Amino acid sequence: MMGLRRNKNKDGFGELEEKIIHSLQSKNVPLLILDEKWLEIFPEHLQNITIRGMVSELNALLKKQGKQNDDIKGLRRYKSQMMQEIVQYMGADETAVGRLKQRKLDKNQKKILELNEQLKETEDSLSDMPYRIRQANAQLMLESTRVCYDRFRVNKGKMQELEDEISSLREKLRLRVLEKQEREMQDEKMYAYLHSLLGVQLMEELDRTLAPGNEDE
Repeated sequence: MMGLRRNKNKDGFGELEEKIIHSLQSKNVPLLILDEKWLEIFPEHLQNITIRGMVSELNALLKKQGKQNDDIKGLRRYKSQMMQEIVQYMGADETAVGRLKQRKLDKNQKKILELNEQLKETEDSLSDMPYRIRQANAQLMLESTRVCYDRFRVNKGKMQELEDEISSLREKLRLRVLEKQEREMQDEKMYAYLHSLLGVQLMEELDRTLAPGNEDE
């Protein structure tokens, strides 16, 4: 099984690898490179070099599995063709045509033995492919888990920074609100005082002439 080599023990992750792998073995883990949820979390531009390598390995295994399936189908078709020709060449005699049939018969029988060997090798390799794919997929899940927890740590630190900034802005906002309320109270007291001494008519004239926003009229 391929191992991970990136300071696993430093962050404590290495000690949990076996538990994670054991847990994955009892679950129906989807093929990650085809899983929409995984792809949403790990789009290509957010994949580190390790994950990209694992994705390439999985793609190569899937491609090889598909090719082996095609190869087996092709070998079986070819073998079937050879068997049909053997039936046609059976009953060869000592005539020239018969000797020609015998040579073709011998050639086809030899070819069938070769095909049987190729089929066995390909089928043996194919039978091992699901295990190799599951192992590669488990390693990708392992690395994905490690990366997620790296992101958790980064996000936690950044969220704390943002929370501190939000708290600071809240305090500034609170002070600004208090300052605004204080100025409003000052204006109300001054206006009420002037109004009581100068009267309504003069205050209206002063408002038209001197109130903020009316200076240029």
